[in-house]
Amino acid sequence: MKFETVKEHLKDTPYMGIDEGWELYSFICKSRPRTALELGHAHGSSSIFIAAALDELGEGILETVDLEGSVDRVPNLEQLVSQTGLSPYIRIFREKNSYTWFLKKKIEECTSNGMCEPIYDFCFVDGPKNWTIDGFAFFLVNKLLRENGWILFDDYTWTHGKHKDRKVTDGITVRSLGVDEINQAHIELIFNLLVVQSNEYSNFEIQDSWWAWAQKTSTGSRRVRYTSKMMQPC
Repeated sequence: MKFETVKEHLKDTPYMGIDEGWELYSFICKSRPRTALELGHAHGSSSIFIAAALDELGEGILETVDLEGSVDRVPNLEQLVSQTGLSPYIRIFREKNSYTWFLKKKIEECTSNGMCEPIYDFCFVDGPKNWTIDGFAFFLVNKLLRENGWILFDDYTWTHGKHKDRKVTDGITVRSLGVDEINQAHIELIFNLLVVQSNEYSNFEIQDSWWAWAQKTSTGSRRVRYTSKMMQPC
């Protein structure tokens, strides 16, 4: 599906902007992942951008996971998939509490003779923005991510402190967090303390202080680059 077509489908759907959608769509078209994973999809805009790029390529599958409650969003991903006809490229999974349980089940499926066989070429992490859940998710995703695959974290500088009106975010109860947990950006901590410090990853990139990329390869640059996102085509 051409970008202009999918952009028209999603013009009134939160939460991903058109420029971010173009960046994600372009990355999929260039990297050609056989299997992609998305952790957290909310209404499903990012899922549709990814699936549209796979449709344009004519191959690949996206497995996307969110909480059971996200099905109540209007629109929800199931509705967007039906409207766009992209069902051949998307598998939707829903969990009661966290996508870490989905990852547990996927690791079990991929384990033979005591070893987990990686199956994903790309993972987009866009969930609760929580140290405990997303930090653990990175460890689990690493077992499932193929060599030279990419992981992308959304909400690099997002904090609960900037959204004090929210009592709960994706199952995380704000009142259960300490002051420092509320005011620190958890994805930034995960990226710098876990991902960048891992010897299995390199080619780190921070885009507009909002997206954080890393490639599962030990042969790339260990330097973190700071860049701006591409804007959508005219």
